[in-house]
Amino acid sequence: MSIVVRDVTFRYNPGTSLERTALEDVSLSIGRDELVLIGGAIGSGKSTLIRHFNGLLRPCSGQVTVDGMQASEKKVRSRVGMLFQFPRQQLFGRTVFEELAFGPKNFGLRGPEIEKQVHYALELLGLGRDILSTSPLRLSGGQKRLVAMAGILACRPDYLVLDEPLSGLDAENKGLLISALRLLNSDGVTIIVVSHRVSDMLSLADRVYWLDRGRLVFSGTPAEYAGHESLPLPEITCLMKELRTRGFDVRCDIFDTDEAFREISRVLGSKRVKGAAEE
Repeated sequence: MSIVVRDVTFRYNPGTSLERTALEDVSLSIGRDELVLIGGAIGSGKSTLIRHFNGLLRPCSGQVTVDGMQASEKKVRSRVGMLFQFPRQQLFGRTVFEELAFGPKNFGLRGPEIEKQVHYALELLGLGRDILSTSPLRLSGGQKRLVAMAGILACRPDYLVLDEPLSGLDAENKGLLISALRLLNSDGVTIIVVSHRVSDMLSLADRVYWLDRGRLVFSGTPAEYAGHESLPLPEITCLMKELRTRGFDVRCDIFDTDEAFREISRVLGSKRVKGAAEE
């Protein structure tokens, strides 16, 4: 099963002088268990697109289905969890516990079952239980983002949609979040990440979609993405491409420094071995 977007066009304020086309004839498919990156510049339509995945917005034309159901159906909302770019908009509980318990309670869980889900979400994101009695509004920006995400994870969604999830996080919390995404994805949760900066997520993604002014202009694997000169690339990928133009037999579909270091070491090592053999 999957999220399927077919020929979707969406306009804000249709029929008025303020009408603006945000999406135009967009089609894509996101399979179960995938980790998908949706990229594009600010204002390209990314956030508008993902709000169609759980019925927050409805297309002016075309359709969006989730596991064969119309995305606007009520039962879809429990399957698709969404973390918005500004987590403060999703925090309203008096304590972190109330915040995390809200979703499971509304889906019919009670007592020990709610506590189990709350503790599951905390542990997954590396948050201590001592935070449960704290007001979420007293937390730092990075902690608010993690708590907002924990509130979604406590509902055990099948699809997790994250709008700029790494924005405002320090290196430690970025690492915690990326580790959690890897674990969730390995457990069968489909992850959809929206970002205008692709450098942090390309190494994790199975598939990349790129929007430009409301149109889908690229669909493919990270390796295929790296081969497109017109799309923005991480600095480390640009470095690998430059090394290749200078005669080093390195891969160019590399998106993080650790992998780049291993690849460069491999190539330099093979050159040394070849040089020694020729001597």
